[in-house]
Amino acid sequence: LNLEQLRADAHSRLVQMNTQLEDTIRRLEDVLQETETLTEKLQVATQELANQATTDALTALPNRRGLEAALTRGLAPALRDTKPPSFSVLAVDHFKTFNDTWGHQNGDQVLRLVGMTIKNAISAPNIAARYGGEEFGVILPDTTLDEALMQADHIREAIKDRKLVKRSTGEKLGNVTISAGVASFEKEDTALTLVERA
Repeated sequence: LNLEQLRADAHSRLVQMNTQLEDTIRRLEDVLQETETLTEKLQVATQELANQATTDALTALPNRRGLEAALTRGLAPALRDTKPPSFSVLAVDHFKTFNDTWGHQNGDQVLRLVGMTIKNAISAPNIAARYGGEEFGVILPDTTLDEALMQADHIREAIKDRKLVKRSTGEKLGNVTISAGVASFEKEDTALTLVERA
């Protein structure tokens, strides 16, 4: 083989290798793009699962787990603040009797109504949550006991004024009332002891 032939063969191989390299790079870029897309989908799914784990499906408020996490986070600054947080527990009165009389679907309607009313009665940074069953909790940062009592009474009045109607028949079910317990943070409190005192 002469020198020209060797150069031509080398050039041809270099072109072929360059083409293969470009194809490999394109495939790797495609794989990288797919991986990034899958990673984004996984992050969204993970966030949705985390939200589901801390959100009550019936009322769309934070659930007990979400409430306890928020309360625990909120207690750390309370140790140095001059105005500590308070916590309210709000429970629907005679809920079991209502459920037994009118059925669980109407009971669910009551819980949604109470949850929505509580949520609408407070503003940030206060946090409302469904604590469990017919109980709701409200975290009130930078709120004295007297202020928390007034807030709980305001919520109680707002709920008392709501009229319940059976959706399927239009039958009036009366009013719902709630009872409230309130506690203000003390230096030795944990999230659990604050909730228990409330």
